[in-house]
Amino acid sequence: MMGMVVGYWHKEGLDIYRYVDKKPAKLASGNLDELKPIRGISGKKVLIVGKDLLLHTRKRYPPASGEKLAKAVGLEIGDIFPLSKPAFHYRVFESSPTHTLLDIWLWEGQEYARLREVFPFNYIMPEDLAYSSDLPEVKIFQYRGMIHILAHSGDRFLAGTSYPDSAPDSAINEREIERFLSSLGRYRPDIKRIKVYGLTSIRPKDFGVPEISNVPARDYPPCIDGLLDLNLKEFRVKGESHLSLKMDHIFRVFLYLLLGYGLMLYLTGRNYDLSAGQMRQKIRAIDAKMSPKEAGQKAEDYSEIIREVNDRLTARYSPLKAMDTIAQNLPIGSFILRMVLNENNLEVSLSSKEPLAVVRAIGAAHGIKTVQLKGAPLRDAATGLYRFVLVMELSG
Repeated sequence: MMGMVVGYWHKEGLDIYRYVDKKPAKLASGNLDELKPIRGISGKKVLIVGKDLLLHTRKRYPPASGEKLAKAVGLEIGDIFPLSKPAFHYRVFESSPTHTLLDIWLWEGQEYARLREVFPFNYIMPEDLAYSSDLPEVKIFQYRGMIHILAHSGDRFLAGTSYPDSAPDSAINEREIERFLSSLGRYRPDIKRIKVYGLTSIRPKDFGVPEISNVPARDYPPCIDGLLDLNLKEFRVKGESHLSLKMDHIFRVFLYLLLGYGLMLYLTGRNYDLSAGQMRQKIRAIDAKMSPKEAGQKAEDYSEIIREVNDRLTARYSPLKAMDTIAQNLPIGSFILRMVLNENNLEVSLSSKEPLAVVRAIGAAHGIKTVQLKGAPLRDAATGLYRFVLVMELSG
């Protein structure tokens, strides 16, 4: 199957369309658990995230490059909306020497794996960006139990709002349309057309807009009409471009770092053991030299010093054992940043959302004699994690 195939993802499942003579024809529809995988698809496979799955916000940022803006959005994404596995797309709405205004669309990416099994998309875009117009215009249409009002200028999204079509007090009327137009602010005079899709009950009066038209309603989302004319370059899924997919790489890198740190501690422990062995040999050599050479010659007794040195070497706590003890009892989502071991005293810098849970878990661990919090935990506003230091006394 050649050409473009479109998947419209909504709360109840997925609708898949292919174009026949540049007109969309439904290929499959249903719940993700019921749909069979679409095979033999080549060319562009576009997944549109429906409006009922989208969250939208417009935020101001300092002037920055696209890469830095993407990082800033990624760091704040969890604080903007509470999603378990957030995915997002952003676009610059307005930029100036003093600020950059971003449109940010967010959605839950938890079902990506199942979506790809059914529809192996290589482009993904929020519905608000799937519309285009030759003139700045407002579109009013009804789809899947909602009435939507959207404003676009070319392929630029200006604003949007939605109303349930079932509530008796939510019918779209002239006052609601006028209120929406007023919300466009300085972009209000630019609107040259209002297009109403099949809603004959909506009869907008003269809003100072040159053209007001009513077109037949579609049995598919109107956004699919103009998709063939859009430049899809910015929506291409490049590797793990979305945050929900990046997390796998982040955890993998962290695992490699943790394994490398463990190897370093292991090698350090071996070096300590070799040094201890060499010290014991030197002590034995010194002991032999200090032994009496002639009968009746009184030698100095170094046995107490030797015993004390041997006791210290024996009682020394292995760095690898210390790390293993901490790692086995560290709650999920907590991370070791730094460790300092001095005989049986261990100082650990950690990062966690719940410092008290870490203190309780480590304090109850076998091999930990005492544990104390050093200073007050400091919260990182960007990640929501607390950084803190624990001082522990280790038992044999």
